[in-house]
Amino acid sequence: MPSESSIVAVIAEKPSVARDIARVLGAQKAGASFLQGNGYVVTWAIGHLVSLAQPHEINPLWRRWSKEFLPMLPDHWPLVVYEKTRDQFEIVRKILTSQRVTRVVCATDAGREGELIFRYIYEAAGCEKPVERLWISSLTPDAIRRGFDTLRPGSEYLPLAQAAAGRSRADWLVGMNLSRAYSLTYNEELSVGRVQTPTLAMIVERDLAIRRFVPENYLEVQATFHPAHREPDITYQGLWFRASEEKFVEENQAAASEKSGSRLDPNGEEAKMIVERARVGKAHISSLKSQTQRTQPPQLYDLTELQRHANRLYGFSAQRTLELAQALYETHKLISYPRTDSRYLSRDVAVTLPRIVSVIAGSYRSHLAEGTGERPLSRRFVDDSKVSDHHAIIPTAVSAKDAISPEERNIYDLICRRLLSAWQEDYVVAVTTVITTIVTTENKDLYRSSGTIPQQLGWKILEPIPGRKKSRKASEGGEPEIVLPDDLAVDQKQDVREARALQRTTRAPKHLSEATLLTAMETAGKTLDERELSDAMRDTGLGTPATRASIIETLLKRGYIERSGKNLLATEKGIHLIDVVHPEVKSPAMTGQWEAYLKRVQQGKVDLTPFLDEIERYVREVVGKTVQMVVPEQNTPMADKKQSPVSVLPALSMPFPAAEGLSLAQLLEKAFSFPSFRPNQEEVCRAAIEGRDVLLVMPTGSGKSICYQLPGLAGEEPPSSLAH
Repeated sequence: MPSESSIVAVIAEKPSVARDIARVLGAQKAGASFLQGNGYVVTWAIGHLVSLAQPHEINPLWRRWSKEFLPMLPDHWPLVVYEKTRDQFEIVRKILTSQRVTRVVCATDAGREGELIFRYIYEAAGCEKPVERLWISSLTPDAIRRGFDTLRPGSEYLPLAQAAAGRSRADWLVGMNLSRAYSLTYNEELSVGRVQTPTLAMIVERDLAIRRFVPENYLEVQATFHPAHREPDITYQGLWFRASEEKFVEENQAAASEKSGSRLDPNGEEAKMIVERARVGKAHISSLKSQTQRTQPPQLYDLTELQRHANRLYGFSAQRTLELAQALYETHKLISYPRTDSRYLSRDVAVTLPRIVSVIAGSYRSHLAEGTGERPLSRRFVDDSKVSDHHAIIPTAVSAKDAISPEERNIYDLICRRLLSAWQEDYVVAVTTVITTIVTTENKDLYRSSGTIPQQLGWKILEPIPGRKKSRKASEGGEPEIVLPDDLAVDQKQDVREARALQRTTRAPKHLSEATLLTAMETAGKTLDERELSDAMRDTGLGTPATRASIIETLLKRGYIERSGKNLLATEKGIHLIDVVHPEVKSPAMTGQWEAYLKRVQQGKVDLTPFLDEIERYVREVVGKTVQMVVPEQNTPMADKKQSPVSVLPALSMPFPAAEGLSLAQLLEKAFSFPSFRPNQEEVCRAAIEGRDVLLVMPTGSGKSICYQLPGLAGEEPPSSLAH
């Protein structure tokens, strides 16, 4: 409690949070954008009131976009007040500099961005009064009271402030310089960002892989077996695979058919022989292996995992999930601080779980394991060493009201279920792999069958399934069940009911959804087999949990990507940008290393100066390369440029010899070394050779040269009406 002769200024990040704090402190008298009373005056920012100056505000010469002024490397970093929030800044400045105010409490969001908001305001206001930090993980009255009882000196958060300032300056240096350098070089507006561009590169890389993908047909042979001693309707199916893969299949029970040598040439000759042998051979079970697989309850949510899960289940964008979680935290006080990167709880938070569970358990009670909320949780969930700024997202001990929206309730439901799952048993499935052998006089053919049957639902009973009721039967849990007969045994004879060749087609890679993009950002583009990311990998991701949603939204707003259902697709504008920037500009790995260094700055382990020196060196190097480039006056579409990742065909200046008598496919391979056409190319070439009009629309232009050149090689010029 402050003395009667002094006033404590409290600076919150938003008006709603300021009102919550003022209510607890007893500051109930309303003023112009502040609340006062009981020795406190509580005011607020409106997000960022102050920012780094624009180039021309640092150096008037930098107003002009010219290569001669690049790179722009400020030797000082002045701050400017946003014009639209100048009035609010003036109110905050007058409070901070008032003679009656003797100390200041920073009550902005307890994270890197919140620290930056306060530090910029404090510096721009010219305030030098002592600062204490309010650091809380929920906005309930009890949490606010405890926070004010344990205020810490602002100096303890200097490393956090330095990391925030470093991130801000690095983004300025990269964004301002590289955007101008590439825009001037290519004579078009191009936006380049430290995190934004590597993120876009991952989307573009996936989309180009899909565009380059050429489907391939193949065959698989499937046989239906019937245990000779069983009822006629008891059958199971097996997929033929090469005998050379037998050991692999036995050791990898869940191996996909593509990995187990089951593909056969689409001409059907080998498949036909296998089918014929199956119809005349003798079948028996040569191998039967069962394996129990256990999956532990999932870890608690950090923001990124919550965004991934909500995208997969409900199609929510990362930004929408963040907005809903923020509302549950700020407005409804139902969850802890959502912008966290930890999936663990500290021990002092864990002791509050019984009260939280007693509040949230009601609608889930029939599914809860014995001792939920009472038994201590393991180090999988409670580990002080894995909690830095904030613990995992969990519900608070506040009862949910009917006032929350359906979308908010979906997010709240996920968070409640995830916490309650921590006390559940493992999810257990039995995986059985059967190898059935068909023997003929000269051959032995192997067929693989696999069945997965849930034996213990465990935590899966609490997994949400959109569109279904919350209570569900055991049969609804786990993976789709492939039921094998229950009394199969090695050497048991089988009747072959049917054998047939099935036509299959290889599938292109999937587009990135927001869920898979968030994982790619978290791993800096590295593919991991582990479902749970290592701590080391988390430190080298792109952006932070608090910023990833805004990065995706920025790419959408600038027209570099677009949404298609749950998927994120690169636009031609985005593909072009990634085509023209240098490799280091779009490198997720390099950006991830920068993020790791900033994390160490935040932890007080390293100094910020080497980081900024490295950013300046990088900017000089990339700007130097960019401004020296010679670009044709009229930009060539991306797919026709030499450095494009899409193959471009060389122009043929003279007729190709010996084209006569070759089929189109043979001519394609002989002239261009391509084993097969891309979709629709052969049909277009045939139409052109026959003299018919053709309208050709190709997303990237890649491959159109074939449609011009191949008809000419076959003996005809393409018709003048061929449009693209």
